[in-house]
Amino acid sequence: MMEREARHQARTAVVTGAGGGMLSGLLGGGGGAVMIPLMTGVMKMRQHVAHGTSLVIIAFSALAGGITYSLQEQVDAGLVAALVAGSVAGAYAGARGSTLVPGLRLRQILGVFLIAVAFRLLLIRDITPVFSVDGLAEAAIAGAIGLVGGLASGALGVGGGSIFVPALVLLLGVGQHEAQGISIWVIVFSSAMGGFTHYRQGTVDVAAVRWIVPAAVPAGVAGSLVATQLDARQLQLLFSIILIGLGIQLLATATRRLRRGDKQAILLAETTPV
Repeated sequence: MMEREARHQARTAVVTGAGGGMLSGLLGGGGGAVMIPLMTGVMKMRQHVAHGTSLVIIAFSALAGGITYSLQEQVDAGLVAALVAGSVAGAYAGARGSTLVPGLRLRQILGVFLIAVAFRLLLIRDITPVFSVDGLAEAAIAGAIGLVGGLASGALGVGGGSIFVPALVLLLGVGQHEAQGISIWVIVFSSAMGGFTHYRQGTVDVAAVRWIVPAAVPAGVAGSLVATQLDARQLQLLFSIILIGLGIQLLATATRRLRRGDKQAILLAETTPV
């Protein structure tokens, strides 16, 4: 019986890593949308442990994906540095305060926001960036994007990629492929910071990390290779559809819990990084 359970856990770990890594590389995000439900539902992890564990795994899978994007020359190192500066600080602050944030109301707002952004990406082919800047001004805007994405990742459990990619495209006019390449490198640093913070707080399942990372890393490479072969418009459409799904999930789950009148759920931010 114990041997059967161990095999089941091993299979779940492989599926968790492969699915999360593939999504991370394909969309320039974290992959937690796949990993967290399996960790909490099948592997029976507590929510905050699943969050912390996923961040550690994401750091490894995103690193593999980031190297792949870099080899395809899809990364602007200057923008990566600017976003990292904001996102690492945001991820640290968000992880430290993840049990204190009134998460459900914020998740509702973020859900609506992501759906609106996705429809803008879907409906408008020729996007005119909000800012036509470079140099220090561009770096400052990128730093602000990083801060917001890092906070969302650490506090609400929403992967930074869902913030970084559309913000880079809509605000700074970065191409879809390049935005995803930049995003995945930023996620390497922000998830490593968030994961380390959770590890120090005792909310990382180290044994699960050992099982899941070997599946997540090659899947991250595979997802990145697929993304770099897709047409920019195709990739943008795929990203928008996933963004709509994430927005609906955030909005629906938060609204359902608020309607139940679960006081503890209202006070605590249940985290599901993407």
